[in-house]
Amino acid sequence: MEIFNGGGWLKPALLSMLFWGLWGFFTKVGADKVPWQTSLVYFGICMIVIGLIGGPSFKSFNTQHFFAIIAGITVSLGYLFFYIAITKGNATTVIPVTALYVAVAAILAFIFLSEPITLKTVLGIGCAIFAMMLLA
Repeated sequence: MEIFNGGGWLKPALLSMLFWGLWGFFTKVGADKVPWQTSLVYFGICMIVIGLIGGPSFKSFNTQHFFAIIAGITVSLGYLFFYIAITKGNATTVIPVTALYVAVAAILAFIFLSEPITLKTVLGIGCAIFAMMLLA
């Protein structure tokens, strides 16, 4: 089965899940003492450092780079509102609700990138939305 061998994507996806889980936890731990604005600046600094360690390539600039810029703007706005939400709400509610961004991405990928969407995907998104309603 593809899910078990991962096709090269499974291991980094699981590591992403782990680190995002740790990020949400540590953000909440510090949220009472560190203003969200400061947390957002620290986050930005860490992103720049990790990006530079990865060795970015600026050899050429084309229109596809604008998508990376737009992605950077939208993720920054998402983190801005996440940090505000986590200072006002419980981690057990805020983190699962904001984690439903995957449903938005899946729907947009279906509409604009013609990625396949199966009944299983629709049911999964539906269950995730139902879970959000239960948590909220």
